[in-house]
Amino acid sequence: MKNLWMALVILPMSAHAAAVVPSPGGLAFVSINADEDGFALVSFVDLAADTELFMTDQSWNGLASGSGGAFEGGGGVLTWTVGSALAAGSVVRFSSVQSAALIGASHGSVLRSSGSMSLALTDESLYVYAMAGSTVVPLAAIGNGSDFATELAGSGLDAASLALSGRVDFAEYQGPRSGETALADYRSKVFDPGQWLVRKSTDESLTAPDMTAFSVAAAVPEADTYAMMLAGLGVMSIVARRRSSAAKQA
Repeated sequence: MKNLWMALVILPMSAHAAAVVPSPGGLAFVSINADEDGFALVSFVDLAADTELFMTDQSWNGLASGSGGAFEGGGGVLTWTVGSALAAGSVVRFSSVQSAALIGASHGSVLRSSGSMSLALTDESLYVYAMAGSTVVPLAAIGNGSDFATELAGSGLDAASLALSGRVDFAEYQGPRSGETALADYRSKVFDPGQWLVRKSTDESLTAPDMTAFSVAAAVPEADTYAMMLAGLGVMSIVARRRSSAAKQA
């Protein structure tokens, strides 16, 4: 019985420790600041140490990932190396991405790997993506261009993108970051424009994003689960009493 209880405890811990390879919707933008040339991301999955992801303000070419889908046009590409493992729910800030000298990340390291990234007030799109060999795998996107929806075609980000409208100096997710029982349950909120604060025509160069991590609430066992637990404890108690009685008779 001791071995059984130990297995029940160890298995969930081991499963949590295993890092998950990001897939579309595994990360999301939670802020963008065109005045400061910065943004913030949340990861809904654990990222293993030294995971390498990329950000770009180039445009998606409209083809499917793995079938010619790629980024094109002007803009830049950032390479983010996670460094130490990043726990699911963590928020990471990227600042001054337009400057090779000042660019920084609150976790890991980031560098400008190609081109020049400078976030525009209008008609901007920003992506985070992974590479699977030579295949580009878009993970999330945010944009405020009139052609943004059309641009997303083929990217696989229909449910992992946020479309804002008009000029955007600063925008940030203002919805809940706690209370859900699974991190994935926040995705629909983060990608909902109605959950965002947008500021236009204001100087936001000194505005910092909210770095509060996303957390989950402990699931409350259902009534039948409690009943099964109590029944199991009752059986164990009966067995223990019988063994004690048999030992005394012997």
